[in-house]
Amino acid sequence: MRAEQTVRQRRCRRRSITPTWEVRHGQHLRVCAVRNRAGSQCRPSSTPHNTTFARTHRIEIGALGNDEKRRLSRNHWGYLDETAGDVDNHDRTGVGVAQLSVAPPWLVSAAQDLQSIGSTLAAANGAAAGPTTVLATAAADEVSTAIAALFAGHAREYHSLSGHFGAFNQQFVQALNSASGAYASAEAQSAPLLQTVGRDVLGAINAPTEFLLARPLIGNGADGTAANPNGGAGGLLIGNGGNGYSQTTPGLTGGTGGTAGLIGNGGSGGAGGPNAAGGPGGLGGWLYGNNGPAGTGSPVNASVPLYLDNNFPAVNVSINGGPSVPVLLDTGSAGLVVPIWDIGLQNLGVPTGFDVIRYGNGVNILYADFNTTVDFGSGAVTAPTSVQVGILPFPTSLQGLTLIAMGNGFGPTGHGVLGIGPNINAATGGHGNVVTTALPGQLNEGELINIPQGYMQFGPNTGTPITSVSGVPITTLDVQFGGYDPLGTYYPVTSIVDSGGNHGTIPGIILGTGQTSGVVPPGTVISISTNDNQTLLYSYTTTGTDSPVVTGNIPMNTGLLPFALGPVYISNSPSGVGTVVFNYPPP
Repeated sequence: MRAEQTVRQRRCRRRSITPTWEVRHGQHLRVCAVRNRAGSQCRPSSTPHNTTFARTHRIEIGALGNDEKRRLSRNHWGYLDETAGDVDNHDRTGVGVAQLSVAPPWLVSAAQDLQSIGSTLAAANGAAAGPTTVLATAAADEVSTAIAALFAGHAREYHSLSGHFGAFNQQFVQALNSASGAYASAEAQSAPLLQTVGRDVLGAINAPTEFLLARPLIGNGADGTAANPNGGAGGLLIGNGGNGYSQTTPGLTGGTGGTAGLIGNGGSGGAGGPNAAGGPGGLGGWLYGNNGPAGTGSPVNASVPLYLDNNFPAVNVSINGGPSVPVLLDTGSAGLVVPIWDIGLQNLGVPTGFDVIRYGNGVNILYADFNTTVDFGSGAVTAPTSVQVGILPFPTSLQGLTLIAMGNGFGPTGHGVLGIGPNINAATGGHGNVVTTALPGQLNEGELINIPQGYMQFGPNTGTPITSVSGVPITTLDVQFGGYDPLGTYYPVTSIVDSGGNHGTIPGIILGTGQTSGVVPPGTVISISTNDNQTLLYSYTTTGTDSPVVTGNIPMNTGLLPFALGPVYISNSPSGVGTVVFNYPPP
């Protein structure tokens, strides 16, 4: 059909004026008159009707005059669909075949309106029946009698017609009600069929990927259940992740939200049971979508496995939904630094900045900051927090070059470093953040490091505090050689309480032997105390395989040894300072 089409209907007779309609797509309806005496003349009506026709439109009958309504073709009633065919298929009025849209609620409403109208008219006719059909004669003469009889006859004829109209109205109402029921029944019968067809088509589309990858191509992931609490993954192409199951049993973590595919939102994490954490939300789509929110919970403590890797403690983390990888647990630094290949890249976002982190082993790392989640397991999942994603390690010493060459540029595990020292930034001007402070509820209060029993616990200290020192990892410790003596000679030394410091270091200046390199001789008794040597924290005897390295400068590094002797709690309070709490008595 052409973009613009003019439809005209003209009937010219002698001494008659016939309304003519010009219908243009996107223009107003105008009424013209045709005169046949002195030639034809067409002019717009004095008041154009503001009725606009679109491709599929509805004529506003109320805007037309009575004469125009009578002239209006029957095909104008209802909805006009001019896309039904081209101009050659139109009827003689030039208007496309009508297409009627039916909604059962509209039919029911119309039937109720008509029934109300019929009831009102019937009541009015009943009230007027007596006064109009039985008229009293105005006088005793024959003319008055004839006039009364005439009007009474008209009234009877009117009431007869109104009775026919009432019957017609009732039949029409019944027809509308019947039609609405028929349409509703047809829709109800067709809905299951359409749903079945839709499922069959979607099943055929998803069958190959479900067979090969156990995942649909299109569709939302299944929600978690009590038996399988984690939400299912959404379709590879389109689909939201399923929601995690919300637990009701005390201590059980909520289910994890499912991951979306290319387009879709991650599923919501399920709520945890009493005294348990909620599940983490699923990742949003690679191309478009939002990460799902974590489930609610009320965790007090959460424990994760802790193990040693060549005298270095390690825990597992998953960053942005990526693989679970072991990282060094380091109280001597701040910030979580991991190589880019060990994180989840889906829906990671853009970096918030770039910088360089410097470690004491001669390795510097260029990193990009990303705000994302860190999952330690057991329901300990942080809110989005700053994570340093390592791009390139580079050496600042021969030792650093050796470490990088051996594949240890990102820590002894090769997968990164988890720094949890609250005051290291203030002491060294660093920028790393302690990611465990982004854990929910009381989990962010601190970490109990229990190497003898092989776990780390987030939350309040569940052990029995024996002694403590303010400041983590930078603090001042009193050092004594040859056994502890509160009245003997001791050396207050700036120290680093460093779980990632391996065997630790001792400044040669306090040995008094002139030694500035190598290791402290085996069999040396070293006592570490605080409060002007009045409170012993721990004591140990060096061996040929476990002895601190002698350096020519301060500070001292405790190394792993105080953590290996018993459980140590690292408190994040006071904020930015921290406290070291020893849950075991000194020997």
